This record gives sequence, C-alpha cells and structure tokens, in this order.
Amino acid sequence: MASKALQAIRRTITVDWPKAAEEDARRFLVRTARAGHARIMAEQTARGGFPPDWEAYANRPGQTDLDNVILPGPIVFRYRYLRELIAFALDELRRASPVLSGAYRDSHTLYINGIATAAIPATLSAGDDIMIANPVPYARRIEVGLKEDGRPFVVQVEPRIYERVMKRVLQPRFRRVAKLTHAYALLPDAYVIKGRLPSHYIAKGGVRRRRRQEVGKPVRSPAIVISVL
Repeated sequence: MASKALQAIRRTITVDWPKAAEEDARRFLVRTARAGHARIMAEQTARGGFPPDWEAYANRPGQTDLDNVILPGPIVFRYRYLRELIAFALDELRRASPVLSGAYRDSHTLYINGIATAAIPATLSAGDDIMIANPVPYARRIEVGLKEDGRPFVVQVEPRIYERVMKRVLQPRFRRVAKLTHAYALLPDAYVIKGRLPSHYIAKGGVRRRRRQEVGKPVRSPAIVISVL
C-alpha cells in the first residue's frame, strides 16, 4: 500500500522532437510536464489529504525556468510528502499513547526550527528543522521510565512509544520520503528536576544502575526528528 500511496516521488518527462519544429516541441514538452504535475497534485491531495510540496527544474537542478527548457529536456518535478508524514505521525503517536487525563496524548507537538507549531504549515522547505516531541514533564518517564522493581513505568501500553511508532509504523511507510531519527530533545521551557532523586535505580533483570538525571537539570523529551532526503 505504501508503494502505491507514494509512487509520485519524482516525475521526469522528455519528448522526442526531431520531427517537429523546435519551438513547437518545447511548448509541447512544457505543456505535457505541467499537465502531468497538475494531475499528480490532484491525485496525491485526494489520497493523503495534503498537497505535496514540490520543486521543478529544466535540464539541470537550479534551472527553474521551465518555459526555456533546452530540448530534449528533461523537465523534472520532485515531490515532498512532509506534511502528510507529520499528520500521520501525530495521529499514530496519539493512538499509541496511554490515557489517564489525556494530557500526554494531546501534547504531542510539532516543532519547526525549534518553535512549537499548533498547525502544520502550508509549506515546508527542505532546510527546515522538523521535530515532533512531547513537552509534558513526564514524557521521558512514559517512554523509558522504570519502577523500583524494574518493571516499565507505563503498563497500559507498550513503552518506548516514540521509538516504537517511528520504527514500526513511520519508517516502513515513509522511508523514501524522509530520514527519521529517534532522539531526546531539550525543548523550550523544559521541566527542571526538583527535589531529591535516588542515585540509583533497578533496571530490567534486577541490575542496579546509576540514575542519569540530576536535580537542577532540564529533562529531555522523547522526539522524532524528520530530515528531508
């Protein structure tokens, strides 16, 4: 299904022109390319709910004047499905979240260039720093926290929610769209650890390990970093 859904990553159009006048052939190539582009935009918008971002060039990357393409071309359109990826990722994270008050489930947040964004932007550039993370103070604990007996802190769902959604759901579907990385990010206004924490905890298998987090230090949140291929 994924290959069918994201089949229009790159569309290259050329034309065999020796039997036609050069100017007529150029117009035909440009017209054919734009008609194909319009069709792809309509099809992919209807399928994914978001029109893909795109860029085009004639003959070589950076040459954006399609009308003056040098025959026989090509004219190349490249499509980026970042907005669809982001919307899908947010939905999957919410679906995988444990729910008590609903605060954690509803706090998965998109960050563009380090700034929290309430809505997915109408356009995204290839140079944008894109990340999804959860700013609630206990997001890391839900991700990898353990109880004193070594059992996962979260029992309602399988732990490692961000890592699991990225590896099992997002990477297989969007591997041709973007590079996805699981990380722990320092968010704006990150929660700072207060009070006293035990110096060690019991890890899986009963192993006693030193606690990494320290009083006075900001807590890093689980995140999925999205990089354009």
